[in-house]
Amino acid sequence: MSSDSRLDLEFAYTPYLDSCRDLYSPYYYCRRPLGHDGVHAAGFGSSRLRWEHQPDHAPHLLS
Repeated sequence: MSSDSRLDLEFAYTPYLDSCRDLYSPYYYCRRPLGHDGVHAAGFGSSRLRWEHQPDHAPHLLS
């Protein structure tokens, strides 16, 4: 299974309240489950973004 397919499944089965929500921009926030390993990710298909959390700042969670 490709990493994109695995992320699609994570996004589909992770409720909003259980998602990480580290903010990339006002339009993209991490949809992976809380406490995930590896990079943050958001979006689907050609719009998918991946980013590393910057250790010098706390996560920006959307309320």
